[in-house]
Amino acid sequence: MLNKSMVSALLSTIFISASAYADVTKTSVDLGYKFYSESTKDDNPGVFNQPFVKLNHLGIADWGTYFANIKLENPAELAENQKNQDGKTTLKSLMILENQLGESNFNFWTQNFISASETLVEDNLYLGLTHNTKFKSLSLNYGVGFNYTFGNFSPTSEKFNDLSGYALVVNAKYPFELLGAKHSLSLNYEAQIDRDKAHQELFSYESYGHQIITTLQTNLTDSIYTKLHLTHYDSWGAQYNDGIEYGVSVGYQF
Repeated sequence: MLNKSMVSALLSTIFISASAYADVTKTSVDLGYKFYSESTKDDNPGVFNQPFVKLNHLGIADWGTYFANIKLENPAELAENQKNQDGKTTLKSLMILENQLGESNFNFWTQNFISASETLVEDNLYLGLTHNTKFKSLSLNYGVGFNYTFGNFSPTSEKFNDLSGYALVVNAKYPFELLGAKHSLSLNYEAQIDRDKAHQELFSYESYGHQIITTLQTNLTDSIYTKLHLTHYDSWGAQYNDGIEYGVSVGYQF
């Protein structure tokens, strides 16, 4: 079984290689604030309203696409948690690599997500297939793969490192113009199915969990944009019970 250092080295090599052969690249930074509904806070004591900063990078090439971002939540412990104490800072990183299979619309899909704080580390690595299609202006990408997870929770000294069920993703994007401005409405559905029981116990998850993110982006200029997002969680991340997150951000594309 791969250990954590081997996985990290493999992903770094893949990402660096992909960067070297991209034909088109886009980089942007978002500054925002996210909130949780009161019922979500009641059901999930670990969540709290907080600021965030996120760096995004997209590459498009003749062989496929890659996307990566790094998100710092509650930098410098600016926000207080539900106990009126300094809320923890969390670093999250996402890497998605889709390598087109021949002349088809199918891709070999690699996705890695890491969430790390002072008390908890969770890494989910997906390996599988995705498919791209379009319906007029609507772009659709969906896929399925295996899920390999490792992580630990320091207060209990418990950890997990093994295959853990399957992953399913659906991504939809619809650009449109309204009131003289360009907008883009996107939907991201990501689910983990048939998780390992030890994985469930470590993070207080159920066998099935998902996040559904709806985002409206509005371009103010060629470089500056705003985003509104609404997310539903079910047995996912800090929301081991279901919950709602919403937020706003301002971004700049380089």
